[in-house]
Amino acid sequence: MKTKDRILNEARRLFNEQGFGNVTTAALAQAVGIAEGNLWYHFNNKRALVEAITLDFIKSANGRLELRPVDDDKVIDEYAAFLEAFAREITEYSFLYRDQADYGEHSAALLEELPKLYGESQRQFREFFSVMVRTGLLDWPEKQLGDLAVNASIILRYGLEYFREIGEEHPSTAETIRQIFAQHLTLFEHRLVPTAARRLRRAFSDIAAAVEGA
Repeated sequence: MKTKDRILNEARRLFNEQGFGNVTTAALAQAVGIAEGNLWYHFNNKRALVEAITLDFIKSANGRLELRPVDDDKVIDEYAAFLEAFAREITEYSFLYRDQADYGEHSAALLEELPKLYGESQRQFREFFSVMVRTGLLDWPEKQLGDLAVNASIILRYGLEYFREIGEEHPSTAETIRQIFAQHLTLFEHRLVPTAARRLRRAFSDIAAAVEGA
């Protein structure tokens, strides 16, 4: 693996595990096994690392957005698979979801993509919810599905940041993420048929296992 790629992988790992503001360039260079000067040769500062990692994040997010309901009879399983993919994304780029207070404004590339990412995420949620309504699994007014999709998006997008700011993060980021996904389910669980609600509750154990191993 090229030195530049090793730096990016190690930076993302350390930022995720320790928090962006707690990782020094000296510690990052040591983790990669290079001199700090070699680190600066590839990236002028920590901000440049954020810019580069963000490009990978955009690719990951766009891949997750391709997951849409396909089979009405399997919409709950498809939704569970979508949640697992989303949980993996948040795990792999948790510092981007959690530490904006430390790294400041998003990169120019991400700022340009955000309207699309947010809009498509909301449409993605709405498509799943719409199929659940159509198949009788979810009792929800069609005209209010947009609001439900927005609220679900907000919880998953800002959950890590919220728990960090109120000082209630779990020692395990995976457990915090599991809690966030469980929290999103409280938005509509009471309007799901019991079998569908139980299936999604069981899915959170799969999500926890997935993010622990990520």
